[in-house]
Amino acid sequence: MKEEVNDKVTFVYYNLEGEIAMETVWAAKEENGYRIKNIPFFAPNIAYDDLISVEDDDGELFFDDIIIESGNSTIQLIIYNENDIEGITKKIESFDCGWEGNHLKGYISVNVPKEVSFLPIKSLLNNELENKKLDYKEACLSHSI
Repeated sequence: MKEEVNDKVTFVYYNLEGEIAMETVWAAKEENGYRIKNIPFFAPNIAYDDLISVEDDDGELFFDDIIIESGNSTIQLIIYNENDIEGITKKIESFDCGWEGNHLKGYISVNVPKEVSFLPIKSLLNNELENKKLDYKEACLSHSI
């Protein structure tokens, strides 16, 4: 049976400027909560496949707490030059990591599955950072280094 991913959950957080911001992510309803089904772009401390609880405010779902961490990590990164996007994302994919882009060209979020070693990915990101091709944030780091 295919799970239905038709619920949106809103995360309220403080952005880099210290202002309150919101991001909505897709989630699938389960018996004891909601399973995150896309990689967060901005919200910190949450990862793909985390099981969460929500507060229902007149049909609008808001993040309440993490019930079970998936063990996945979320890396948010900005690739400076549009010509580097394809090469960098292909390298990320070669580590069996998924990624999603959004309306901000060059800004992607990466899911590092729990069974994937984080060290080679961190090495790649640090190398590309040194080469001034990107910058990144470990938004939700479940992997040990």
